[in-house]
Amino acid sequence: MSFVMGLKGLVIGLFILFIGIVPVQAQSEVNWKSLSEAQELAKENDKKVMLFAEATWCGYCKKMYAEVFPQQAVQDSLHKYFYPVKVDLESDKKVIFNGGSITERELARQFRVSSTPTFIFLDQNGKTIGRQPGFLPPHIFDKLVAFVGADLTGKESFEKYLKKHGIDIRR
Repeated sequence: MSFVMGLKGLVIGLFILFIGIVPVQAQSEVNWKSLSEAQELAKENDKKVMLFAEATWCGYCKKMYAEVFPQQAVQDSLHKYFYPVKVDLESDKKVIFNGGSITERELARQFRVSSTPTFIFLDQNGKTIGRQPGFLPPHIFDKLVAFVGADLTGKESFEKYLKKHGIDIRR
């Protein structure tokens, strides 16, 4: 009888543990949107759109997925300011941008993406606010997202912004 009670207690304990873990796991991913959905939501919610130009063969893109996007600070910054969109620079998949149909490859060319990863930050109307090519570590990337998202581009240098947050990139 005590074995059955112990087993029941173990099952209930594991169930409670599972319920507690699932929401954390569900929040540990970037909420990628389609481009048309991101533009629509950005207009409705006074946010911006971030394009993540990538390629399936890109090692640094994979590193972004493994090391940067899972970080809670990165997710928080993205969620606060942007609707993120993946763009495969070699894909012929059609997307809707500013009301017109275009392939992801054509979109990447339109934004002059020549290397991956490249981040392109857009306002609600699809106008480029800024761009950043290359891999960035999480502690820099989340600051870049917050810097662009808070409309500080052109108001102060990103380097000065980082220094205010205790990060010196010249070292």
